[in-house]
Amino acid sequence: MIEGLLLLGVLLLLVLVGVPVAFAFGLAALLVVLFVLELPLVIIAQQAGTGADSFTLLAIPLFLLAGALMNAGGITRRLVRFANVIVGWVTGGLGLVNVGVSIFFAGISGSAVADTSAVGKAMIPGMAQQGYPRSFAAAVTAASSVVGPIIPPSIPIVVYAVASGLPIGTLFLAGIGPGLFFGAVLLTLTYLISRRRGFPRQPRISLKVAVKSFLDAVGALVMPLIIVLGVVGGVFTVTEAAAAAAFYALVLSTLVYRELKLRDLPRVLLEAGLSSAVIMFIIAVASLFGWVLVRSGFPRLLGDFLSGEAFNLILVLAMINVMLLVFGLFVEGNAAIIIFTPLLLPTVTALGVDPLHFGIIMVFNLMLGLITPPVGMCLFVASEIAGVSVAKLSWALAPFLVAGILTLLVITYRPPLTLYLPSLL
Repeated sequence: MIEGLLLLGVLLLLVLVGVPVAFAFGLAALLVVLFVLELPLVIIAQQAGTGADSFTLLAIPLFLLAGALMNAGGITRRLVRFANVIVGWVTGGLGLVNVGVSIFFAGISGSAVADTSAVGKAMIPGMAQQGYPRSFAAAVTAASSVVGPIIPPSIPIVVYAVASGLPIGTLFLAGIGPGLFFGAVLLTLTYLISRRRGFPRQPRISLKVAVKSFLDAVGALVMPLIIVLGVVGGVFTVTEAAAAAAFYALVLSTLVYRELKLRDLPRVLLEAGLSSAVIMFIIAVASLFGWVLVRSGFPRLLGDFLSGEAFNLILVLAMINVMLLVFGLFVEGNAAIIIFTPLLLPTVTALGVDPLHFGIIMVFNLMLGLITPPVGMCLFVASEIAGVSVAKLSWALAPFLVAGILTLLVITYRPPLTLYLPSLL
């Protein structure tokens, strides 16, 4: 128990002095393993390697590659045109288009940061030219990117599946309802803000242009269906689905859209490789950190505390949500999933919470950390693209963050939103 508290204390100290979170995990675990537990140094390499040594995790770089290929192949521009057909004519149309594109893009990349970068570059300059404040355009972009890790394919859901041992196909289905619900919440909030502030609408588009926009985008829109139906139907594993998605994206971008050239492939591969390396390194060091925490007996103490007679299920879930929200302010989401799943899943399962339901609660909760300072990656990416300060963007994001927390409460206390689609299997 002392080791666990010391581990958390060292981690907090390292984060506060500015050590990057991934290195803070590894350094904290290293210090405790060597000087408190007094275990051989080789244990560190073994546990970190074991954490990242999973065939299922191979899906992560392949999904990132599929998203990078699609984006380089001009799919973002096509999704913008299609979303403009659907909602562009409403007041605040470009804001609604921004959210709509993020919902569509969620079915391609599975990464919120990739969503923010791709959609932000496509939408923020255009929204600014139409009279939208850059801070508002960036806020809509960052907030709607949270949908990406909820709607399949989802990298955090893959990580949770590995940490929990649950079937990925069923988890993908569980994420669809909450993801679409949050998308609807963001569309409604964007419309209300746009109407109140008098933002413009786009002119209506002819039926001929609408049909052409749909045909241009349909190739990308069917990719999430291929992935989800293939995995759920047992046609292929999630790793095979990711490989199929990458191949499909390559064919679509080179032979159908004909925008991805051979000379572009090294850049696309490097982009996907760098993103994959960051995520896999985080998973490795978080696995090491989690192993040390479990060895200390901290999970047993936490479980005994949360399952005490003083707490009912509603209060326990509220406490867990607050803890995850605070932790998500400082720690990357995939790392937090690796650490907290073995800590919390046995306790909430014993209290009657469905593991599928809890997985979506955890993923959605931690993804809100992507749009909050001090380490929210989507916050910084959107800030850089829009050319506004992080402080100004944080204020613009406030209503969207409140909407996210309210959505989290709905997801937490209305299980059918998450479990209805999996129950149909």
